[in-house]
Amino acid sequence: MPEQKRKDMRMPPSSMDAEQSILGSMLLNAKCVDEALVFLRPEDFHYPKHRDIFAAMVHLMETGVPVDIVTVAERLEQEGKMHIGGIEYLTELTDVVPSVANIGHYIKIVEEKSTLRKLIDTSMNIADDCYKGEDDADIIVGRAGDQIYQIAVKDARNDVKPIRQALQEGYLHISEAAKSKDGLMGLPTGFGLMDKMLSGLQGTQLIVIAGRPGMGKTSFALNIVEHIARVKEVPSLIFSLEMSADQLATRLMCSEAKVDSQVIRTGRMGTEEIKKLAEAMKLLSAAPIFIDDSPTITVTEMLAKAHRLKRTEGLGLIAIDYLQLMQGTGRSENRQQEVSNMTRSLKIMAKELNVPILLLSQLSRASEKRDKKARYPMLSDLRESGAIEQDADVVIFLQREDYYPEDKSPETEGKARIMIAKQRNGPTGNIQVQWQGEFTKYVEIDYIHDDQEAPF
Repeated sequence: MPEQKRKDMRMPPSSMDAEQSILGSMLLNAKCVDEALVFLRPEDFHYPKHRDIFAAMVHLMETGVPVDIVTVAERLEQEGKMHIGGIEYLTELTDVVPSVANIGHYIKIVEEKSTLRKLIDTSMNIADDCYKGEDDADIIVGRAGDQIYQIAVKDARNDVKPIRQALQEGYLHISEAAKSKDGLMGLPTGFGLMDKMLSGLQGTQLIVIAGRPGMGKTSFALNIVEHIARVKEVPSLIFSLEMSADQLATRLMCSEAKVDSQVIRTGRMGTEEIKKLAEAMKLLSAAPIFIDDSPTITVTEMLAKAHRLKRTEGLGLIAIDYLQLMQGTGRSENRQQEVSNMTRSLKIMAKELNVPILLLSQLSRASEKRDKKARYPMLSDLRESGAIEQDADVVIFLQREDYYPEDKSPETEGKARIMIAKQRNGPTGNIQVQWQGEFTKYVEIDYIHDDQEAPF
């Protein structure tokens, strides 16, 4: 028999015994019904008749009717699906159960077979995409990764936790914060006033840093990464879709050495500047900072690289520069839906890796159309998708007073604000900072107090 024909005759992964044992246990014991409904869906069963029986049980539970042989048989008859064997088959299911105490083991078998079948179906779809060749290879690769990632995410179902366990975990975080010198729940950013408002950057958080082009978003993120990696020695990963690794490294050196970046670009360096840069290079070389400057990358590829780095070097922070340059799967209805899918996946990624993710994002031009007094950015200015605001745990705007040519003056030079516009578990507000453009660095000055003019 030809090889291809043999492959086509292979049976999808399944376990008749495990499926029968689950359904039989559910007919015999109400506790088994509850346990199975937590972890399984009708589509997890391979055999159509078992899928129909389980779906009938789900309906009975949703309508408050007890699950037993009689009620299930009646429900199947109402749906016109009693051709599967009737009460005789349901009775047979109760006879083949080795032990209802092993329901958890049967569930795991069916879950695993279901996942394998989903992978097979997805692989066939991927193969079809490859044969059709309608999209570029990198788009197909990204879409394939996203589809497999979705299977992994949907199958990673967490059970409910008793409040006792959740309280213990919460108390542990509080205790760790109390023991730390700075009293923060998360990683300190080097911006002390901002850290007090945010209590540091915390694992599972998606933190959006937004501003108009040229506002200093990349510099601000690098300031944070440099402090966390160099001072706190926490491994940090930067995904740079716009700038190359050497450009980022140069920015970091200039910021650390406090050497004018323009002097570096023109090559007009004196002995003092060279000495400062050499010292900065020495300090930064020892810092656990890792850079990926792939110009096109999907969330799935980011996750794979982050997982690998976490295994080999450890990982405490991810920074992505920036959202609008990221690549989607290529099959979204529009760009807004594509961005929405990516921000949702990044939030899941932060939770899965248990690290904070700094996500840089551009703002729309809406703020520029408003008059000067109302020019401060708003959450509605987040470009391309309201899902950015929805998925973000924290949204930070950067606003420089001298950004617009008509606003430039000796009084506004370098004046800027870190604007915490959203925070799920804390206050919002503004912090006055100084933008040192020659060093590509932000420096805190003071809070913007409630009695001062503020946009929020």
